Amino acid sequence: MSYKISKPKLSPSDIVAKMRDEKGIKFNIINEINATTFLSDHNNYLRTACYRVLYPKYQAGPNKGKYIDLDFSYLKELSIIDMHYRFLVKKMCSDIEHSLCMKLLKQIDNDTTTDGYDIVNQFLTKHNYVINNLERSISSPHTGDLIKKYFSISISTDPVTGKSISHITAYDDCPAWVLVECLTFGDLLEFYSFYNSSRSIPLPAKWSTLNLVRSLRNGASHDACLLCHLASGTSIPSSEIINAIKAIGSISRSQRQKKLSSRTLLEFSALIYLYNLVVHNEVRHHRTLELHNLFFTRIPREKVFFATNDVITTSYKFCCKVINYYL
Repeated sequence: MSYKISKPKLSPSDIVAKMRDEKGIKFNIINEINATTFLSDHNNYLRTACYRVLYPKYQAGPNKGKYIDLDFSYLKELSIIDMHYRFLVKKMCSDIEHSLCMKLLKQIDNDTTTDGYDIVNQFLTKHNYVINNLERSISSPHTGDLIKKYFSISISTDPVTGKSISHITAYDDCPAWVLVECLTFGDLLEFYSFYNSSRSIPLPAKWSTLNLVRSLRNGASHDACLLCHLASGTSIPSSEIINAIKAIGSISRSQRQKKLSSRTLLEFSALIYLYNLVVHNEVRHHRTLELHNLFFTRIPREKVFFATNDVITTSYKFCCKVINYYL
């Protein structure tokens, strides 16, 4: 059946009625009028209702298929917590990116075998997709001027659209300290890995850990809902993350195995572990205060909402243990 038929456009009031009648969602704490206003003015249905997957349904009887003891206020609160979490993730990933960038440039600065230009030429020669990413950023108001200044660029016209197309034709006059300002986080990690590998220098963390943080950063940057995937899944943690969590004595082996199979908790663990490894000084102090405020003050504010939800409560306790151990 077509989604146009099974999922037609509905008004916020129609959505509330559907949540009540078809999904069994209650409106005891937030009434239907206020819920309608929330869906209309603050957050849409898809982004609010996605957390319903964390709740069980009746498997038989007259309420089969409806959610058990799920109130709209729980969904609203989870969506707000997720928003705060995304904001903090973006800040922490930015701190990590800056720290990695400074570590890389310090290594290059102290390396007498490179002038800072040849390593860029070698890297881009072997990573053509990074050049493609740079070409897409030529028109950016943030990095475009640097790219135009340090790269040779040719401009052609698309015969179909008539639009100008910019191509990087040479990159042997761009130093590492300029390149890092133009790279995406993922491409920066590739450049870091390329340089360290060429000098047989170990990365600050395993590539799999860096990639988990990159994935989390991308999700937060695209404003994706992150906490709706708390339930145990099929994610397989690397030995580095397993050992990082194994070091926390208050987390049992079974808890570790179960929680790290959740992509959300695996990425969270990688974030906290990597942050502890690479971010220091004043920035770390202030960000840790923000992290503690979110997890130990803001999130528990409506803890009664989730007291009977094992997935949410055990995931929260797991996160708190990781935070207390590393930060």
